[in-house]
Amino acid sequence: MNTPTKPYSAGQSSVSKSASSTDNLADTARSAVDSVRDTVGDAVDRGQAAISQASAAANEMAESASQQVTTFASELAAMTRRNPLGTLAGAAMAGVLVGFLARGRGDRE
Repeated sequence: MNTPTKPYSAGQSSVSKSASSTDNLADTARSAVDSVRDTVGDAVDRGQAAISQASAAANEMAESASQQVTTFASELAAMTRRNPLGTLAGAAMAGVLVGFLARGRGDRE
């Protein structure tokens, strides 16, 4: 019985099919992960761009408000120099008005 024997190939075929299926599954999983990574990266980039634009707009608005306050303060100072008695009268009127408003908010029983 010296006949050459062939290795059993039925089991190897099953193993190679299983390995092939595993490789296909791994490739599919890798491509899905790459797709998700790209999508998330794009979303992060868009979010950063939106935040950058919002920050620039807020900075511009703050600069504008600061400039307007400075202009108002300098105009008020100039008006005070031109007409000091009128400024005092205006401040007194504002004080009286605030006093009336504050007293009107008191408890009335």
